[in-house]
Amino acid sequence: MSTPSTAYLMGHTDHERRRLSVQAQALNPLTRDFFERAGIGPGMRVLDLGCGVGEVSLIAARMVGPGGHVTGLDIDPSALEIARGRAVAEGLHHAVFEEANVADYLPEAPFDAVTGRLILIHTADPAAIVRRAAGFLRPDGIIAMQDYDLSRFIPSCPPKPLRDRTLQSIVEFFTRATPQADVGMRLYQLLLDAGLAEPQCRGECAIGGGPASIMHEWFAETVRTLLPRMEAMGLAAADEIDIETLADRLRDEAASVGGCVVGPMLIGAFARKT
Repeated sequence: MSTPSTAYLMGHTDHERRRLSVQAQALNPLTRDFFERAGIGPGMRVLDLGCGVGEVSLIAARMVGPGGHVTGLDIDPSALEIARGRAVAEGLHHAVFEEANVADYLPEAPFDAVTGRLILIHTADPAAIVRRAAGFLRPDGIIAMQDYDLSRFIPSCPPKPLRDRTLQSIVEFFTRATPQADVGMRLYQLLLDAGLAEPQCRGECAIGGGPASIMHEWFAETVRTLLPRMEAMGLAAADEIDIETLADRLRDEAASVGGCVVGPMLIGAFARKT
């Protein structure tokens, strides 16, 4: 396929939209800090690729303020309706959402920044997406991308067998389902190869602890979304996973073992167009 693809491994279901909202509770603080380091601020025009239900777009909209503008791009019309409703409810009328594939999108004017969180891992050709994103920018504009390295996971401390098995199953799925499981680690070079200035890059993890942490629901909802494909690939069996009780069992384990639970490594890289 010669043009960038935005096929989404997680599907476009109500469960997945719910999972995105849960995930955002863990990741949004990291993304806001990342955008601040990247230089996203008042008055800027921002394009958010693969915006889903609008989590990242709304972070950007708050940061650019009413003097700026944010366009969220996605191929899921149901997710876009949720994003539009959230923007209206929050009074962020300078955030708009468009149904389009990155490969076909033609902006009316260049953007000051292009953002994307967790989109390259789902694409057939991440380099093509980054090059396309660079083409949307004005000179000295910013690309700011965050993505996972899901070719590995960080074990719990102290060990939590159920949590570690759960994360291992997610890693095994992505390692088999996509050649981009480690794309976060490749962001630095991808931005360089797109002709951008030397990127600034950092890896971070969301870390929680105790039974009240959102992490348990996040892990369980991720498995819920992936379970049909995990079964088809021979990675899991529904009766063994017992998805309806998984979050509760993860909470119980955290309460009994103590210590922290660690999310996947999220790598952020930003660079300017020369």
